[in-house]
Amino acid sequence: MDKEFLKEQKKTPYIDAYKEYLSEKNTAFDVPGHHQGNIKTDFDKIFPHAVYRADINCPRGLDNILHPSGCIKEAEELFAKACHAKKARFLINGSTSGNLIMLMATLKAHQKIILPRNVHKSVINGLILSGAVPVFVMPVIDKETEIVNQIQYKDWKRVIDQNPDARAIFIINPTYFGATCNLKKITDYAHSKGMVVLCDEAHGAHFYFSKHLPMSAMDAGCDMSTLSVHKTGGSLTQSSVLLINTDLVSPYEITKSYNLITTTSPSSILIASLDGARKYLVFHGSRRIWNCIKLAREAIDEINQIKGFKAHGKKYFQNGLAFDYDETKVVVELDNLSINGFDLYKILKDEYRIQIELAETYVLLLLFTVGTRKKDSDKIVAALKDISRRFYKEGMKYPDHHFITELPQMIVRPRVAFHAPLKVISLEDSLNKISKEMIMIYPPGIPLIIPGEKFSNNVIKQIEYYKSTGVSVFSDYEGTSQVSVIDESDENFNEIIRRN
Repeated sequence: MDKEFLKEQKKTPYIDAYKEYLSEKNTAFDVPGHHQGNIKTDFDKIFPHAVYRADINCPRGLDNILHPSGCIKEAEELFAKACHAKKARFLINGSTSGNLIMLMATLKAHQKIILPRNVHKSVINGLILSGAVPVFVMPVIDKETEIVNQIQYKDWKRVIDQNPDARAIFIINPTYFGATCNLKKITDYAHSKGMVVLCDEAHGAHFYFSKHLPMSAMDAGCDMSTLSVHKTGGSLTQSSVLLINTDLVSPYEITKSYNLITTTSPSSILIASLDGARKYLVFHGSRRIWNCIKLAREAIDEINQIKGFKAHGKKYFQNGLAFDYDETKVVVELDNLSINGFDLYKILKDEYRIQIELAETYVLLLLFTVGTRKKDSDKIVAALKDISRRFYKEGMKYPDHHFITELPQMIVRPRVAFHAPLKVISLEDSLNKISKEMIMIYPPGIPLIIPGEKFSNNVIKQIEYYKSTGVSVFSDYEGTSQVSVIDESDENFNEIIRRN
């Protein structure tokens, strides 16, 4: 790396200003109301009382996150350079806020955006806020693990060609499980058609700091991306970054959307953690990421020797049509065990004191990060060996969930459905009704229906089937026995459809 770049990246402007402010021991007559720890609560039983002293808002000397001109601006500029972006904005409400900002800045009501069906719920919420029209592309579903893989370039190209009036495309790269697409080729083609390229890079913040990982969104030429630095980069939970590298979206629209979504009471602790994580990743990220890749590879080899488990890495996912794969993710498939993934998730936490990232019906996801140690990897392997001894049963048959990839018919935009009059009915009475809610299943993490789409026989049967097989179904109502639909008997219903 360039010497001048490294010299500059040694700076931590926000942390330095933070330390200076705390050293002044100012008397507080501002928020937060505990006034730097002048009270004691049960919170002190968990954390040192010094946490209160560090919990300050945005006083004089610590800049303003909405209109940065000092130490926050300098820290954001350093982050942008570290990630090869023109600009970076700190996010203290996670990548949810980044997705909302990207969509609201890029899209106006009635404009089309092409996006995968398995987007995060924040993206559906962004469609509601922006009033945009979604055009969904179905990703490949792995029939063995029942999780979502990636969308092929040919499918992106087909849908882009079918929708030349689309304003933007939205790409998930990597997926939750680590699969990546041919990001540069897709981005270049979308740009050739005049479309903005937005990227949910929430699970790929570490891509910028290792040559052993897939290409990052900024290096692929995406216009904007959002990074959950807290997920894989070592900052504190909720701290993320919006990266900007575009001339296709107005800076004014980005700033306006950022200020609309971002709190006026940001956590200084979260901002400082981003400043510190950036410096750590620049100087130590490459070595630590390579170490965690090696640990992940070793774990895969060891787990594949244990009866009842099949560990999957890069080769498996590339054979499943992913263009590339994030080797810091390890997907463990259950095989011939008398328990399912949800049972195993609980057993690992309650009996072995191991917290894994996520469980699906017959799959576990393990994250190897800059914070993973050899003894941690050894502990999960030892636990799976013991679980195999307890629950392995030769000849076990798991039910096939038969995921249907037919998309429901969209009647109105998600925003229109959100504001339409509500009627709560039973699922069995929902045929041909227009949904006001999103109902999603895990696995594979694809919404069965979103606001504005019509309940079909297929959708109803899928929901009922998934409920019967134990797949987690997420909706507005526990158990999905009731659903939210548009009240078509309302006197304003026809006007709602007309204005759509």
